[in-house]
Amino acid sequence: MSSQGAMRLRQILATGSHAELKAAIVSIARELGFRYFMYCGKFSRIRNTCCEIHLDNCPAGWHRYCLDRGLDPLPGPLRRLALQEVTPVGWQPAARKHHEAFAKARKFGLMTGVTLAVHGPRGQWSLSSFIMDHEGVAAQRRIRATLPDCQLVACAAHCAASRLVKRRLDPAAQVRRVVDTGCPELSEREHQCLIRLAAGKSTWEIANALEISERTIVFHLANVREKLGAINSRHAVARAISLNLIAAG
Repeated sequence: MSSQGAMRLRQILATGSHAELKAAIVSIARELGFRYFMYCGKFSRIRNTCCEIHLDNCPAGWHRYCLDRGLDPLPGPLRRLALQEVTPVGWQPAARKHHEAFAKARKFGLMTGVTLAVHGPRGQWSLSSFIMDHEGVAAQRRIRATLPDCQLVACAAHCAASRLVKRRLDPAAQVRRVVDTGCPELSEREHQCLIRLAAGKSTWEIANALEISERTIVFHLANVREKLGAINSRHAVARAISLNLIAAG
């Protein structure tokens, strides 16, 4: 992970309210070259109830349009597609199949972008959309170039939003979690693999550094993801930093 990526991660994970989380993500999205950002997440609460979080900086006109028609700000086809995928969903290819839904969004300046899904335990999920106010080859090139950063932001946003939901439910929950259960215990080898993963090393590079097989590295990282409840490596890094298992820098 680059120092800039680590700084963005700390910025998101340090937020203590929905307003702070929104401000942090919007700021980072603009640094990456995106004019707008949409976030929606569904998190479990008590007695099988759920809580949904919606954050965005989309034009007021788009909100009024959606509100008048009972629509979700994120185009319906895109929401359905993203929730079925574990890989990013680009708006450009999705718009070819669902032209009408995306044509409406374009009228309000939501031209193109990418949506990333993060899935957590107990059916939790979140969708982070990074949106541009222009189209074309340069826009698509920018989306591809910033995709790793977008994925990291999406995972960090999910972690931060989940924590805010728990804190709102029970302000003492975070303290009790630390006292009663502590952080997940990683083996020395798992910790070594995780540190190098956070530094941006590939499994092959980690294997060479630790002088063990790449297959063993893959095994250790799979254990790390399971212990941290992460869906992918970037989510695992975000979770590990939020739990102070590794440093962000």
